This record gives sequence, structure tokens and C-alpha cells, in this order.
Amino acid sequence: MVAFGVFVSVLPLFYILLRTAQIGINELVGNLLRARTWELIYNSLSLTLVVCLTAMTVGTAQAWLSFRSDLGFRRLFQIFAILPLAMPSYVLAYAWLSVRSEINGFVGSWLVLSISTTPYVFLAVSAAFNRHSGAGEEVARTLGRSQMSVARTITWPAIRSAVVGSGLLVALYTLSDFGAVSLMRYDTFTRAIYNAYRASFDRNSAAALALVLVLLTIILIRIVSRFSSLQAVKSAGQYRAMQTKLGNWKIPAYIFLVSWFAVGVLVPILSIFYWTVVGQSQSNLGEITRAFLNTISYGFVGGLTVAFVGLAVAILAVRYQSKYSIKVERLILITHALPGVVVALSFVFLVNQSVPSLYQTSALVLLAYLALFLPNAVAVLKVPISQVPTGIEEVSRTLGSSQIQTLRRVVIPAAAPGILSATAFVGLTVIKELPATLILRPTGIETLATRLWSATSVNAFSAAAPYALLLILVAGIPALFVNREIRATQNRSNLVTAVSNEVSVSEVR
Repeated sequence: MVAFGVFVSVLPLFYILLRTAQIGINELVGNLLRARTWELIYNSLSLTLVVCLTAMTVGTAQAWLSFRSDLGFRRLFQIFAILPLAMPSYVLAYAWLSVRSEINGFVGSWLVLSISTTPYVFLAVSAAFNRHSGAGEEVARTLGRSQMSVARTITWPAIRSAVVGSGLLVALYTLSDFGAVSLMRYDTFTRAIYNAYRASFDRNSAAALALVLVLLTIILIRIVSRFSSLQAVKSAGQYRAMQTKLGNWKIPAYIFLVSWFAVGVLVPILSIFYWTVVGQSQSNLGEITRAFLNTISYGFVGGLTVAFVGLAVAILAVRYQSKYSIKVERLILITHALPGVVVALSFVFLVNQSVPSLYQTSALVLLAYLALFLPNAVAVLKVPISQVPTGIEEVSRTLGSSQIQTLRRVVIPAAAPGILSATAFVGLTVIKELPATLILRPTGIETLATRLWSATSVNAFSAAAPYALLLILVAGIPALFVNREIRATQNRSNLVTAVSNEVSVSEVR
């Protein structure tokens, strides 16, 4: 099972290397040196930089105001901060386009992706604040240091790794996004790759662009991995952190938090409800029902498939650590650097060359989900497996049980609640996936995401509204899960790990 998961994970990278070799050096260099390629590099990196700075600034401010200030209704603002997690980026793009169709291009992409990614910075910085006691800040204040001085010399060093690390993950999210930039009609690598394949079936150009995108995302992955190991030191014992008195800045703080909530949640939700009511008479209940059932089916079967293989890899990585297990983890992370549109096109080429009968089948869609989301499943499933005491395994072994029997009868039942939660989380991540489903799905099969994308592409906002509303209702479950976990005081570091991986590999594609 582990070998199968590794094999599926490395197939997309194998395609990129194979296709690049077939192109030939002269054509490859020509594609890379085209003005169009440099335009895409500029568009992608400029959007990534601006979204990154916006998300880091807003997310850090939200976390500080919610956890370290004397602002009222802080619990409510914590919920407001993570609510955008319930809306995939392409749903937000639809919602804002339906409000003002002029909001598109760079500005629209920046707005939507900033809203989508800010919750991840908020979660990471909130976890950093909770690991940092604040005792040093209070001592410094009693010694006469100003609030600005304390923030610069004590608070910032305590949260710096969380801010920068989550900012780099935001960059990865933005560089890999397909749905939002496509609907906003802003040319980045993901949209250009999709158009090169769909419009002209120019696989050479698509492969060359994919190679550049892979190199850029691998660089980001390497940077993220360096910062992911930087963890703030957890304070011994419980200590109530000092709250900063905002004074005259309290009213501007309220305005800032409420305004961001309105932009990120209230306006999109109201827009979706408005278009749902307006287009109610035109809605095709049969099509909506079929899309909903297809979405749930893919989410259920895809989640189980990915979680089943991920559980085998997680057990290997946690319970049987070795050079082999480390290599396995690294191999499945290779696909981490590939956006969903690249993975989907890879499977199209490989299947047509080797097993044509598999093309446009649900089995191929599931294989793509496995390649895309196996790193997510492993990261989340390692948590419950690692929390099972090794002592009970030793007792089982001394009673004559084999390793396989011990895993089946002791470890997996003990970790069952966490495994079920992780499986549900992966399944709901599958539900929000767009590009792989859009390219690989069988003819005539539509999901909520593909229906929404198709309708929004032609500005049919009332037709798209029911699909957007259902997607929010279904995708809202992970947001509730995260909200529950962030309130827990025991597992905040685990939460950041799970969310970080979800950013890197899930609907960002």
C-alpha cells in the first residue's frame, strides 16, 4: 500500500521530466525565453508578493487584537477571522464578481486570495501567542518600557517564525491557485497552463510552463520547510498573558476588524443569497441534486481512499522510523510542489499513453486525488498515531500478538477518533478541489465546483448561486472543526501542522 501511494505520487513529476526531455533543448529554451513566459513570471510573483504582505499584516493584526488586547467581543472576532475558511477561493471570486464584475484582473485576484489566505496566518500567529506566556512582556512594562519597545524586542521575536512561516505558505497557496485567478481572468502560470492545453492542446508549451512553476514552488517548499521547524518555546505552566490597553485606538480596531469581516464574509454571503433568490425560478433542481450527490460521492470515496493509503504511510513514519520511512515521506512530498492543474494534465498524458481506457473515468479522478492529497492525509494522520502510548503495544507484543495484529487490534482502535476526524477533514478537502476534477471527470459528470466554475465563466451568476451556497455549507464543516480545535489548549501545535499542509496541497490548487 505504501509503495502504491509513492508510485502514484511521483507519476506527475515523472511526466514533467519525460515531457521536458521529449521537447528538446532548443524548443524548451525557446519556450522559457519567450516574452509571454516572463510576463507570467512577473504576474505570478507580483500577485504572490502583494497577497503575502496583505495576509501577513491583516492576520497578525487580527491575532494580536483577539489575544493580546483589551478589545471587547474577542471570541466573536476569533470566529470572524476563520470564517473565510468555509469558502474556497473560487467561491469568493464568484461572489465578488457577482457584486461588481469590474473587480477582476490583478485587483480582484489580490482581494480574493488575501481573504482566503489571511485565516492561515491568523491561526499560526494565534498558536504562537498561546505558546508564548507573555511574562517577559509584563516584566518589561513594569520596568518602564513602552508598549512599542516591548512589541519590537519581546513580542515580535516570539511570533516572528509563525508570521514568516505562514506568509511563505500563503505565497505557495497563491502561486498554486487556479480557480480564483481563472474566474478573475488574471494570467498566472496555472491559468496559462490550463489554457495552453484546453485551447490548443499545446502540451509542449504547457509542460515548459509547468516546469517553471514547479521550480518556483519547489523553492517555496524548501523555504517553508526551513521555517516549519522553528517553533516557539512553550512556557512551563499556565500564565495569563498581559492585555494591552488600546485606549483611543479601540474604535479604529473595531472598524478594522468589522470591515475585514464585511469584505471577506458578509458581502460574499449576502451576494450569494441574493443571486440564489433572484435565480430561484431558473434553478434546475435535478442538476443541482446530481452535482451535490456527485460532490459528496467524490468526497466520501476520495477521502477514504486517500486516508487509507495515508494511514499506512503515517504508521510507517511514526512507528517504524528509518531511512526508508524518511525517504518515503520525502517522495510523497514531491507532489507538494505541483498545482492541481499540472497533476491533472500529467495523468491525462500518462493514461492516454499507457491505459487509454482509464481516461475520463472516476478511477482516474481518485488517483489524482491520491497524488494531490496524500501529503495532507499523512500530516494529519501522524498526529493520532503518535499520541497512542508505545507501552500498550509492548504489552500486546508480550502477550504473543504479531506487529500486524498489534496495529489492527491496539494502535488503530486507540487512534480511531483522530483517524476518523482526519479522514473527514481530507474528504472535505477533496470536495473543494477544482482543476483536477474539471479536467479528469467523466463526460457528463458535474460537481458543485465544476458547475460553479462553468456558470461563473460566462457570468451566469444566478445559475451559479445554488452551487456556491451548497459548497459553503459543505465546506463550512472544516471551519467549524478548526474553530473547535483552536479553542482547545492542548493541541495547538497539531492544529498549525494540519492547517499548514491543507494550505499547501488542498483547494489552493
